[in-house]
Amino acid sequence: MNGVIIQYFHWYYSGSLWNEFSGQAEFLKNLGFTAVWFPPATKCSLGKDGRGYDTYDPYDLGEFDQKGGIPTRYGTKEEYLAAIQKAHEAGLSVYADIVLNHRMGGDEEENITVHEVSSEDRNQVLTAPMEASAFTRFTFPGRQGKYSDFIWDHQCFSGIDIITQNGEKKEGIFKIHNEYGTDWTDAVSHQFGNYDYLMGADIEYRNPYVVQEMKNWIRWYFETTKVDGIRLDALKHISSDFLKEWITYIKTELDPDCYILGEFWKDEAEKISYFSDKMDDLISCFDAPLHYNFFEASKEGRNYDLSQILKGSFLEKNRYFQSLLLKTMIRSSSRHWNHQYRTGLNPWPTQLSSYPKTPIPAYFTRTFSGQNTPISGMIRK
Repeated sequence: MNGVIIQYFHWYYSGSLWNEFSGQAEFLKNLGFTAVWFPPATKCSLGKDGRGYDTYDPYDLGEFDQKGGIPTRYGTKEEYLAAIQKAHEAGLSVYADIVLNHRMGGDEEENITVHEVSSEDRNQVLTAPMEASAFTRFTFPGRQGKYSDFIWDHQCFSGIDIITQNGEKKEGIFKIHNEYGTDWTDAVSHQFGNYDYLMGADIEYRNPYVVQEMKNWIRWYFETTKVDGIRLDALKHISSDFLKEWITYIKTELDPDCYILGEFWKDEAEKISYFSDKMDDLISCFDAPLHYNFFEASKEGRNYDLSQILKGSFLEKNRYFQSLLLKTMIRSSSRHWNHQYRTGLNPWPTQLSSYPKTPIPAYFTRTFSGQNTPISGMIRK
């Protein structure tokens, strides 16, 4: 049977998302949905103002008094787990959004050695090595070692965007010198020379203690939440060597049926194919070129030649993959898509991804006019 996923959040959502979903689960199932994609549930550096992508403590799902309070933007841990249970009772699978790339909101400053690089070419060194301080030590005092006593320090990070030197705060892209080297890992996208660094404290996946901690964490997360799959954020900035090891661990040690969808956002199908091959086709990938084709089609309307819709897409070059249609029917005023990809659409499908079994269209509908619009108010009945 073909499935249908609903992305049950948007960038400007403000409210009690987990509770809202719990009240809608049965209704969504009756509409024909088979799965729900939830936003990141972890505590953010901005507290309730964070969207989930400014990850602070991955073990805090809205349980500890950290970063200004106990709940996340979407609710408490108890509400999150209750929403997942409601989904399962209704016969819906749950896919959790996971951020692996960085941490934000460090608890303590450390003295570190860095050099600055160009934002346009991260291999271009702008300064000699220099001493500075930065918030690269994460102790999670509100959690007090519950679930994990792992302390993150500068050996766990490869780069940072804010340092203090001689009492002056400086912003830029600074390569941290740690025991794993003074260069970026090469196992990432080579956009901007090397696209390891994206934001915050960039995680150093050449550190074997970090790799083990992330394995421990995902085991804990699966055992705690009982989610059925995960969507992985910003994969072109993360070591493909780590990703393959970590995903293989999930598939062999935790759940061989876990559905994994990766955001390896490239507008060239060949590069997505190369990444998919490196992952041994263990994960599905968003078909960004096909998204942009739909963007053009939405602009041209009836003048667009639909026979060309697959031209240059990942799906065209990988016919053994079916297509996963995500977030259809978002109108051009949807600021969530504009915010991230600068391609707001008319009523056309937007994201697509490879899916190795059956096509799973996903549905995210109706223009929203303000930050307080509930998801339930955006679904066409």
